[in-house]
Amino acid sequence: MLNDAYRLITSARDWDFLQRTKTASTVASQQFYDLPADYDSLVNVTVTQGTTVYTPRECPSRVQWDSLNATTSWTSNFPEWFFIFNGTIGFYPTPSSSTSDAITYIYRKRVRDLSSADYTTGNVSAITTATTAVTGSGTTWTAPMAGRYIRVTPTDTAAASGDGLWYEISSATATAIVLSDAYLGTTISSNTAYTLGQVPVLPEPYQVLPVYKAVEIYFSSIMPDADQADRYKRQYDEYYARLLADYSPKSTNVVIENMPRYPKNPNLFTTL
Repeated sequence: MLNDAYRLITSARDWDFLQRTKTASTVASQQFYDLPADYDSLVNVTVTQGTTVYTPRECPSRVQWDSLNATTSWTSNFPEWFFIFNGTIGFYPTPSSSTSDAITYIYRKRVRDLSSADYTTGNVSAITTATTAVTGSGTTWTAPMAGRYIRVTPTDTAAASGDGLWYEISSATATAIVLSDAYLGTTISSNTAYTLGQVPVLPEPYQVLPVYKAVEIYFSSIMPDADQADRYKRQYDEYYARLLADYSPKSTNVVIENMPRYPKNPNLFTTL
């Protein structure tokens, strides 16, 4: 029920916190390319040749795509169309250059079920501030831990105190982890405790939302208790409304919409 609630929340809107960026490279005479492994739906794709960024249009149907490719084997470094099929993306015309051009995907990621217990064996023995390398002592980290998060426990000892923040893991071996982003705390040179585990992609203040929804469902259908169900429903609705207010816009800036061709002074007008 927890994972059902988690998927319900993350699929409800095109949340900004679900968007990711990854890159690939074109290959001469290769039309289709694998989409990222955690791909759910595409937001945008660009192909950069030198200093020029091309934004191809999505081909609206398989019929039109087949029609484009039916009568010619035209190749070009200037992509006009893209088409998504079976976990891949194709470009038309087919890239022609032997020089690898950068493909940049902006996409909505899939979420994983929360199923792995926290891992706390051993210690973190070394992290240098502003770097991504984490060294373990007595650990048996594994490659499948990539995508999870690690939090180094704060202490009163300067050389053995983490900053208490969660960092996504890019890759892992038995005693070494590479973080997706640089560590912000002070340098650690002594053994200190840590927690490695799965973390919802929901913003941290709202990670309790799936719990409230799961408990509401439990008291609504599994162990009927109308008062308890109503209590957790109210808590869920309150937190979800806050999530909508905080994360439906991408920033706190005032947005000027429907600008005419010759816009008026934006300092004089706002959208309320």
